[in-house]
Amino acid sequence: MNRNLLKDNLIFSLLLIFWLLTLIVIFSTSYNVNFINYLLFSALILNMLISYNLGITSGLIASLFIIFIYGSYLLYSIIVLNTITEFKWEYVFWLISFPIGAFLAGSLEREYGFLKEKIKEFEEREKLVLLDDVTGFYNPFGFFQRLEEEIKRAQRYKETFSILYINIVDWKELKNIYGEDGYKSILKVIANEILKNTRTTDIKGRIEDGVLGIILPDTDINSAKIVKEKLHRALDKIIVEMGGKRRVISLKIKIGEAEFQEGEDTLIIWERAKDSSKYDV
Repeated sequence: MNRNLLKDNLIFSLLLIFWLLTLIVIFSTSYNVNFINYLLFSALILNMLISYNLGITSGLIASLFIIFIYGSYLLYSIIVLNTITEFKWEYVFWLISFPIGAFLAGSLEREYGFLKEKIKEFEEREKLVLLDDVTGFYNPFGFFQRLEEEIKRAQRYKETFSILYINIVDWKELKNIYGEDGYKSILKVIANEILKNTRTTDIKGRIEDGVLGIILPDTDINSAKIVKEKLHRALDKIIVEMGGKRRVISLKIKIGEAEFQEGEDTLIIWERAKDSSKYDV
């Protein structure tokens, strides 16, 4: 049971307790109080709380215990005290209300827990295709999913595309010098410069710390090299605002390029671009 579910259980329990306290006030200010019904109603609320928080089985067991006590009271009143001389539907009502209440409260908790798990599962799946929160680019899953789609498109329509592998060589030093927040500011500026120097149709991704990727649809290797040079000029030195001050930061960037070739998969073309970056000086 996760923290949100525990919180909702607490809220539901508090709601029922509030309901019980309200009834206490109503009964205590009434001149015609049926004390047995008051106890039974309180027991019903308690039973529903048990079922909601501990499960249907626990609730039904508690119901049997309460029904045994109430049934014993009825038999004692009929046989020994002779205070019950006629049949009333309220006796049947109370006998069946406890298992029904326990079942409903337990079912509510079980169904709600099921829905919470489904929502959590959906959110986990959604995270796989969300954008990176620092750069606004695709995260690794989203980027490689788009790369796979681009490969299928290129194969289907006999077209080509290229990718760029961007390695921020000194990313560890940048993080050590400027801290985590400063490094994020640097990444945001780098992402902004990439956006300025690429097309809106180009697909960008943050693959890992210090590594970015760009998919260039309908772009051959020569055009990809032109984009590569533009990015080198744009990212050689950047201006980053930190703590209210503007800093000029020199970056060590290596960019590799690769054009799609028939029969390649995502890993092969990505590794070719990565290897190409090693020779970028």
